[in-house]
Amino acid sequence: MSVVFYAEPPVDGAVGPELGAWTVHLNPGEDAGPWHLHGYQVGQLAQAPGFASVARELRSALEGRTLLLHQAAHTWGFITQEYARAKRAAQRSRRGKSKNRPPKTIPTPVPAAIIDTLTTARMQAVDCYDFRLRAIAERYAEQPGQFGGLLKVPAAALPEVHAEASHARAAIPADTLLEADARLIPALHRAQLRAREAGHGEIAELVPADLVPDRFGLARSAVRVDAAGAPRPLLNPGVVPEGGPLVEGMEFVVSPDVATDPDELIARGVAAGLVYSEKLNRSSSLVVCNTSHELRGKAMHAHRKSIPLLSDTDFLALLADVRPGQPAIADAKNQRAYRPTPSTSREPNRRSNRGKKPAKKSAEPNAAQPRRSRRRRRRGSSRG
Repeated sequence: MSVVFYAEPPVDGAVGPELGAWTVHLNPGEDAGPWHLHGYQVGQLAQAPGFASVARELRSALEGRTLLLHQAAHTWGFITQEYARAKRAAQRSRRGKSKNRPPKTIPTPVPAAIIDTLTTARMQAVDCYDFRLRAIAERYAEQPGQFGGLLKVPAAALPEVHAEASHARAAIPADTLLEADARLIPALHRAQLRAREAGHGEIAELVPADLVPDRFGLARSAVRVDAAGAPRPLLNPGVVPEGGPLVEGMEFVVSPDVATDPDELIARGVAAGLVYSEKLNRSSSLVVCNTSHELRGKAMHAHRKSIPLLSDTDFLALLADVRPGQPAIADAKNQRAYRPTPSTSREPNRRSNRGKKPAKKSAEPNAAQPRRSRRRRRRGSSRG
């Protein structure tokens, strides 16, 4: 983990002076994944401390600051999940101890704001199939193109290193490459600010208080998580016909490649009677995606499954006239009216008790006594 601190950037748009950097190795407690992805050997991480040992220092580094993250749903989701796991471990270690001792609290840091450079690049319609940090940065740095020359990569961010794997990249120490990527994120953010001034799109700024973990552990907005688990009282009429109209109960999916805020699309779609789904499946009625570049991700799979693709502007226009749907009770055998939650969807396993004889209740008046005392009493009566 690497954190780089910067001062407030000046007015001309250049990255402010660097105040310091903090890099620490953490032991994940399990397999850290392929070595070629992060560059750390198993022995290096096995001797490193756990997350709980640096939780307080990390909180002081992130509390009340503006965080610049690339792919914030994964990064911030990982940080919040680690803090939750550290809290559970501290509570387990306190069991059986004196209740007068104060509990070990490890509060989760609350930043002032979180800016996601990957979501910003998607909102600015950057034509890049690769979503890795250096691949996105190259689109803002290269001269020919829509965003050509907006990014000036500093020397500390290693501008000669590319996203593709190479022998030169493998020869760089893992800590040096990790700190270089941390220094590249603020430079990319300043380039995206220049792109916004040129009218290419907005900046994806997230409010930490509105982010909650979804069932995959990703940090999503509460609007998105609540919409994915909302009840489904209407039947799904199928895919949307060409040109509309939309019908209540249709299931829609929002691709990351949209210029409008995804939370706004989800909230307005659910308010109009549609059903939001986080995952794409064959029951999906449409996918909201701006197809200004090569299809990827959800849009690519939807095109293969013949699911219609609608741009964000067309989707918002069709929401003005949504036809009423049919209640799901009329076809309750084929489709559930409500989506089961993980806590209520699991029914008790009745097969586990099949073939087992019910426990017999003891008719002895002293059945509650220990077995050893009853055995001794029987021996004494037989001897007499």
